[in-house]
Amino acid sequence: MTTSIQVLTAGESFRERVLAEAAGPGVPLGAYADADSLHYLFLREEGGPFVLTHRLGESLDASAVSGIWPVFSWDEREMAQDRGVCFEELPDARPLWAERGVMPEAMVAYGEGLMHFVVGPVHAGVIEPGRFTFSSGGETVVHLDAQLGYAHRGVERALEGRSTLANAPFVARICGSCSAARSFAYARALEILSGVEVSEPIDLARLVFAELERIYNHVGDLAASSSGAGWAVGFARGMALKEEAMRLNQIASGHRLLFDAIIPGGVSPATLTARLAIRAGVAALEERTERYVRDVFGNASLVSRWHGAGVVSHDTSRAFGATGPAHRASHGTVDVRTFAPYGAYCSLPIRVARASSGDAFARCQVKSAELTESFRLLREALAALGDAALPTVQPVSPAAGSVMTVIEGPRGAELVALRVGRDGTVERLHIISASYRNWPLVVRAMEGNIVPDFPLVNKSFNLCYACADR
Repeated sequence: MTTSIQVLTAGESFRERVLAEAAGPGVPLGAYADADSLHYLFLREEGGPFVLTHRLGESLDASAVSGIWPVFSWDEREMAQDRGVCFEELPDARPLWAERGVMPEAMVAYGEGLMHFVVGPVHAGVIEPGRFTFSSGGETVVHLDAQLGYAHRGVERALEGRSTLANAPFVARICGSCSAARSFAYARALEILSGVEVSEPIDLARLVFAELERIYNHVGDLAASSSGAGWAVGFARGMALKEEAMRLNQIASGHRLLFDAIIPGGVSPATLTARLAIRAGVAALEERTERYVRDVFGNASLVSRWHGAGVVSHDTSRAFGATGPAHRASHGTVDVRTFAPYGAYCSLPIRVARASSGDAFARCQVKSAELTESFRLLREALAALGDAALPTVQPVSPAAGSVMTVIEGPRGAELVALRVGRDGTVERLHIISASYRNWPLVVRAMEGNIVPDFPLVNKSFNLCYACADR
């Protein structure tokens, strides 16, 4: 599926066109800038990726849209900080990440009886830095400001000017928990620019890796959500299952985090060699996961803590661009696997898991239903593959051009926007992770909750720091 790129002329109102697309047929995915242009990214049902591009003048002036569609807030702050775009009417003009080790002041609420306190950026665990500044009246949270960016790495600029193929392992390692999905998106981008179509067995093998990644993440998320609600047994059992799933990843791909399983032109030749052991491992893991999910949702005390915690309304979800289970838990309908299908998902349709209450329970409910679907997909894909050897990797040689690809990862849409120059090197690479898109929802989900709910609400999203700090 190719990318539709529409370049607006000087006589057209770019801002109004973006606002109309966001309010209409397009699912807004984000935005980025390069040396002379702005690019706002959307996904259309069956039509696939859609880009609105606006050429900037020498002054780099532009009109912000995030005051009306806050889904673009982080993107516009990033464009201003990293690419020097001068936005008019930018509601939050603070830098998105730390500059010279200094993070901008947190945004807090003021009023009679309100107090402020900070969690982070250093946390009580081996996790990455993030500062959460609470404004509360007693235990009730009035406002929460989440600031990541302490470990911003500048990956995109570092990969510019390099070979597209040489960059593939670096893209795979931007973070661990959604490596397969991002590698999938990057491989598809290079294949589209190369005019390469992979075979059905390769599509099936890629689906196997994508669903294995979804399983180990969702099991880990249910464990974390159990921990956030204070059920240590649920946490311990869930993390043991996650470990089992990651060992299955090792058997299937050669790496616990599925690094380099999906590569441009195919899959790694060392993958899916022990099919009998993989099928047995999937069957055993499915049985234990089903039992674990039954026990989790059968625990009345645990489920009662999930109900009503961290509610995100459908309108808020849409305005802030929620994606993945966070979106579908708030009465959302979009799963990229069915909304704009790709690869083996074109022939293996998905039953989209949805909920409507928008709380921690709904997010866990969606993930548990997706686990059932992922195991079904694994069984069908592995059966279709049989025991035949996978086709060899096809040569990939991208032509000059631009492309955008979107894959449904465990946390939602994983996006790669790529421009390749005539010499075959990367001129611009932009990556928007599902975590980057969903972090602002964690902030909104906490409003009106009590402070002790923060671990539970946060873990019901269970987002990644690293890919937001790419």
